[in-house]
Amino acid sequence: MTFGDWIASDSWMDYRQQRALRELDDEVASLNSTISIQFQESSRLRSELSSLRGSVEERLTRLTRAFDAFVELSDLRMILALFTPPALVRHRARTVIAASSEGTEAGAASFEDVSGYWLAPATKALVALLRGESAGEHLALAQERDEGRTALLLAVATAVAGRADLSTSWLPRALGTLSPGSPISRAQRTLWTEAAAGTFGPTGQDVLAERLKALVDGLPPERSHLVGQAWRQRVDAIQAFAPKLPSTLDRVPDAADALTAGVRLERLRDLCATAPAPDAAAGGDGQQALAEVLRALVDEGSAEEVALLRRATELRAVLEDRPVPESWNAPLSPPLELLEEDAFRADGSPLARLARTAGAGWLLSAGERLAEAAAVDPPAQATATIERVSVRVGVDGVDETDLASALRVVETRYPDERVPTRATIATLVAGGLLCLAVIGWPHVLAVLSVLTGLVVVGVGAKRWHRESQNRAHRRATRATALNAVRHRADQAVADLGTLRDSLTAAGHRATDNLATLRSTLTS
Repeated sequence: MTFGDWIASDSWMDYRQQRALRELDDEVASLNSTISIQFQESSRLRSELSSLRGSVEERLTRLTRAFDAFVELSDLRMILALFTPPALVRHRARTVIAASSEGTEAGAASFEDVSGYWLAPATKALVALLRGESAGEHLALAQERDEGRTALLLAVATAVAGRADLSTSWLPRALGTLSPGSPISRAQRTLWTEAAAGTFGPTGQDVLAERLKALVDGLPPERSHLVGQAWRQRVDAIQAFAPKLPSTLDRVPDAADALTAGVRLERLRDLCATAPAPDAAAGGDGQQALAEVLRALVDEGSAEEVALLRRATELRAVLEDRPVPESWNAPLSPPLELLEEDAFRADGSPLARLARTAGAGWLLSAGERLAEAAAVDPPAQATATIERVSVRVGVDGVDETDLASALRVVETRYPDERVPTRATIATLVAGGLLCLAVIGWPHVLAVLSVLTGLVVVGVGAKRWHRESQNRAHRRATRATALNAVRHRADQAVADLGTLRDSLTAAGHRATDNLATLRSTLTS
């Protein structure tokens, strides 16, 4: 062996020893991390047990669940310990992503590949992209193993790192295809909302707008019609308090519907023209939502670990008494349902405005239907029920024949009775005859007869006076009622004119509102 060969052999042995030491350090670090997690969960279990509240049965049930979860989680860790290489990949991926999100450069040269696992080459490609280096070899291997997860990792991680120049190029692939009948994943919805909010820059908003337009334009006519009906139902559910119709008039066909349609169209116009609130974010949590998706994606594990790690997550949720966090690919609603919900958000957020732009055809169709309903011809004639008589009124006044019928009803109700009545006349005659009895009767009987006659005449005179008063009161009441009939008829004519003016104005406003709505949705 020559001196050069000895030196080369010695250097190779040193390299192998250093590499073994690094792997041992990584395993020790992983073991320390596992022990730390177990200690934290044991402490959390003790804290949970010490703070149990409720009845004895409830406390015993929670204690049993927590204990069973702790035991099962301990068993799971024994099994997961067999998957040390993938665990080390995840640990290093978290380190790289955390460093990139803080603006610190982290290397990935020490990554050891795990057969079939996409995360290691994808993280190496991420580091290369962030450094501005070529990621071809690592990227090709990661995409070969799992193209969707790789695109999602690169899009979200670069966005969290503040590299919109990189994230926008990966956004279309990460967002994927929006299929009308298939639920989208939690990750897709997060990318959707954050792209609308501007997290991926103007290019990201353009990408989302194009994807939503393709979703709507790709619908078959029958499906598009059904979706349009659902949007019209949402428009019809918008609260619209139209002015009340005049109470003097009977129901005027289409008048109430026309006024309500005009007000609803105005509300729809206001909804679509709502200005965005200052610093409004459509996604709400912003970077936090992306970070949660990224964490769920990295912690998902390799194909052999997915079920085990998911179960471990569920058990930790039991120990910590909190909801189980959703996986990154948890199914949500179909995109058409989400698009409808976004479009009718009561705000001017970018998410709502992009949805309204995508569904502009359905909104305009609903607006045109409302404008058509609001633009009715004002009625030239209406009816008013007066004294249970249907009296026709028009722009030229009241129908005199119908008015005369209503007046006759009043006159019939208050007839002009004869005064004095026959009974009163009979009373007076009887009293007079008693007074005349003085001529033929004895003196004493004559006096009594006269006195009785005078009393009877007084009663008759009083009846005559009362009947005269009643007739005068009845005549006054009848005159008042007749005047009221004429006044209601005149008021009905005036109310018809007011209604005609309101319907004409509602039609003009509907035309203007529809033009504004069309301009807002197409601009």
